[in-house]
Amino acid sequence: MTVQEPLPAGTILLSDSQAFSCAGAVFRVDPATGAVRLLSVAGDLRGATGIAVEAGGDVLVTRDRPFPGGGSLVRISARSGKQTEVSADGRFAGPAGVAVEAGGGVLVADLFATGPGAVVRVDPATGGQGVLAPGDAVDNPPQRPAGICVAPDGSVLVVEQAGAAAEHDHAARVVRIDPVSGARATVTEGGELRSPVDVAVDGYGGILVVDADAFDGFGGGVIRVDPVTGAQSVVASGGGFAAPASLAIEADGSLLITDNEALDGIRVLFRVDRVSGEQQVIASGGDFRALSGVAVVPPAPVVPPAPTVPRAP
Repeated sequence: MTVQEPLPAGTILLSDSQAFSCAGAVFRVDPATGAVRLLSVAGDLRGATGIAVEAGGDVLVTRDRPFPGGGSLVRISARSGKQTEVSADGRFAGPAGVAVEAGGGVLVADLFATGPGAVVRVDPATGGQGVLAPGDAVDNPPQRPAGICVAPDGSVLVVEQAGAAAEHDHAARVVRIDPVSGARATVTEGGELRSPVDVAVDGYGGILVVDADAFDGFGGGVIRVDPVTGAQSVVASGGGFAAPASLAIEADGSLLITDNEALDGIRVLFRVDRVSGEQQVIASGGDFRALSGVAVVPPAPVVPPAPTVPRAP
């Protein structure tokens, strides 16, 4: 599979853990027409989970290995679709979401690393791993970090599922992590959060959470969280949603949501209006089997012109 040109800004990328007889794939979707094409297939994409885009335009995908655990981080060339393993196993036990820091560092939310789960920082050049924020199932439950994003101020936001801690009456939550010290602070917990799976920050600083099981009887939805007070409000629920699985935000603020059980079991990519909550189907069915992550190609960074040196008279 060859892509001669870099991916245009705004292109939607979808990771699928089971496409093509469980071989796994990354799809590219035209944001205007919904046309679906392949970026990369098989290789290290079986069990693909989260997806993110590096500053240079290449694509990062996390991969979970169901047994005996472990996992990997894979880089996909945006031009050729070629796959390169960046980091594997080590602290990975159940890698889920992935995000890229402003300096290029890669953060992986791992559901089971260190036991209760952790955020693992990966050096994008060497593949070296370190734990940014270990979980603490005794003093600071719950853990099981699933979705992750980097806020404009550099802090790290993670959605944590209650997991085994639910036995101790602890609710799912959104946690903010200091990118230097790894210190954790709860932004919000409980409320409508039941099974949060992904998180993003919009252009207004609001935190958006997609929850697969929020809102009794409505099959999940999107929740906005005030970053200061932690107050929750409903963005979208019901409609075509059955078990929304991942979230990204487009340049105009529209939300992109995947759902593998929507519309009577069809795999769907939705666009959701951030104000009205109106849902629109962009792409569905086809070769989709288990959509696990969604990302948007950002605009290319603006490079300032080199200063001109005046000629000597």
